[in-house]
Amino acid sequence: MRIFELLLKNEYENEYDLSNLKHYSEPKVYTANGDISKRWYVYFSYRNPETGKLKRQPPIYKEANKLKTKTARLEYLTTIKVVLSSMLKKGYSPYEDAEATDKRLESQKKKRKPSIAKKELVASQRKQYTVKEALEFALSQRKPSWKKKTASTLTGHYKKFMKWLEENKLLDNDIKDLKKRDISLFLNTIKKAQTKKEILQGKELETISLKTRNNFRATLSLLFAQLEDDEIIDNNFIAKIRQVKSTPKKNKPFSKEQIIDIRNYLDKNDPYLRTFIQFMSYAFLRNVEVCRLQVKDIDLESKRLYVRSKTAPLAVVPIIGDLENVIRKMKLENYAPDDFVITRFEQPAIWDIDEGNKTNYFSNKFRVVKKALNLSNEYTLYSIRHTAATNIYNHLLTQGKSEEGALMQLMQITRHKSKSGLRNYLREIGATLPKDYSDMYSIEF
Repeated sequence: MRIFELLLKNEYENEYDLSNLKHYSEPKVYTANGDISKRWYVYFSYRNPETGKLKRQPPIYKEANKLKTKTARLEYLTTIKVVLSSMLKKGYSPYEDAEATDKRLESQKKKRKPSIAKKELVASQRKQYTVKEALEFALSQRKPSWKKKTASTLTGHYKKFMKWLEENKLLDNDIKDLKKRDISLFLNTIKKAQTKKEILQGKELETISLKTRNNFRATLSLLFAQLEDDEIIDNNFIAKIRQVKSTPKKNKPFSKEQIIDIRNYLDKNDPYLRTFIQFMSYAFLRNVEVCRLQVKDIDLESKRLYVRSKTAPLAVVPIIGDLENVIRKMKLENYAPDDFVITRFEQPAIWDIDEGNKTNYFSNKFRVVKKALNLSNEYTLYSIRHTAATNIYNHLLTQGKSEEGALMQLMQITRHKSKSGLRNYLREIGATLPKDYSDMYSIEF
């Protein structure tokens, strides 16, 4: 079969074609609940062209079961899974031989080319675009490369801008007539969206924060840069609009007494939220990284977590003793590899919702804690990580480590890329305050 020939060649292209999604189920890795004495494999189903029904295909394992550790097996089978998924998305079928598959895909490719070429020809020959046409075109070019969460945010900015243009009767103007002052006026007058309750209460519209204004500017600059690249406008003048200086929100670390109060409150009222916090503090994970963890990402045998973070596609994090105790109590061996470890069901489960909604769920639970303990808005779930970093850094110093030695050891724990980055982080969270310097004064104030 063509799919399995291509697997052997380790072809890693990853194109996405929605038209093929209905023909197969996404490949998955079976790990026998972590038992390496049993056979592990990749499995998937494909729609039988004769019956029209999805049919489970023969499992794929190749050399996987010769590997003696869970980590090695999972990495090997995950590679097969990724490549297999890529081939299926391209249109390869286990019911076709190599020649038939190549002919079909080549035929589909030829059918698509004329229409694309025609569109490109028309676009290149046009001399004028309305504001609406130009921005719709720019969005269509940029959006496919954005991640789901990014696309949602940036499309929201685009829609708000388009609405403003419509209200100010600028949509049908030539795009080249749109001026820098028009964009500046928009950025300076954007208001926050209101809830239905706020509208009913007749509350006044609030201006967006300076940080949000800068984010709108960045989105529009991306679109206008696209128009410049395609020679629809002469230059991206939005790049010349200065960003306004904003003061980022800081999350204060907790004191030791506050941590004790939080722990006692959670033990009595919300033990599961404490489990969430323990993953954040013992593994130095962001809240979204905790929400991404699946059962297959935890290898207790080699004491490793496999984490999808914003700085690395797959970071390896050690499971320390305190976290191992938490994980073993969860009895993950009783759950499927693709189950998410931490969910709103208070046990591992499938939880296929947007990551933003997942993190908001736990943030809202923590707001209940803050209200009960009378904690200010300067404290958030992120404060947990800041507290953990401060605690370990100060401990290293009290153990006789030099500042450089403490930074080097802490870098391995927090996974900062450089000492300067870690030093700046510690300074921002107040972990590197100077010692009492009273004896340095030679005068009394």
